[in-house]
Amino acid sequence: MNEAALKSAEGDGWRWVIGLAITALVVGGVTASILVMPRAVEANSRACMAAYASDLHADLAEFGQDPAWQTRYVEALQACSH
Repeated sequence: MNEAALKSAEGDGWRWVIGLAITALVVGGVTASILVMPRAVEANSRACMAAYASDLHADLAEFGQDPAWQTRYVEALQACSH
């Protein structure tokens, strides 16, 4: 082999290594975002419910007996689901 062919082969090797490293970073980033996304959505829903329905009482007996409380709770759920 001549010297030019050896340099070309060496350059191709480094391109493969860099390409594989970039691919690994992209796949890792996508995987991490997929794993974190449900937790973020759940936290946002909890924060929305706390902000929207802060005046609602968490008394289960009252929830079963007071239709107005049920209506406000459903409204809060609908507002936070968007």
